[in-house]
Amino acid sequence: MKESERKRLDMTAELFKAIGHPVRLAMLEKLSAGPRCVCDLAADLKLNKSVASKHLSLLYDVGLLDIEKKGTQVIYTLVVPCVIEMGQCSYLAILNEKKKRLES
Repeated sequence: MKESERKRLDMTAELFKAIGHPVRLAMLEKLSAGPRCVCDLAADLKLNKSVASKHLSLLYDVGLLDIEKKGTQVIYTLVVPCVIEMGQCSYLAILNEKKKRLES
């Protein structure tokens, strides 16, 4: 395997690992509507603010989010919106496949 291919696959695996948690997926969906502060996301998802920050930090580290600091607030913005489309497409395709299996 070429080094460039290995790096691409490693980055893709890192992405899937980062989005592989229901809370992080919910955060990405909320951020698809526009930038949000940690406190709003934590409240919406009924999370402790520090727990929300850890999840957001992981999503930021893989490159899905951007951060802007406004005083004491930290505002997150989704910078890779196609990750939401990928999730929705995958969900519908899998749901359809499972439905077909049940009908046969």
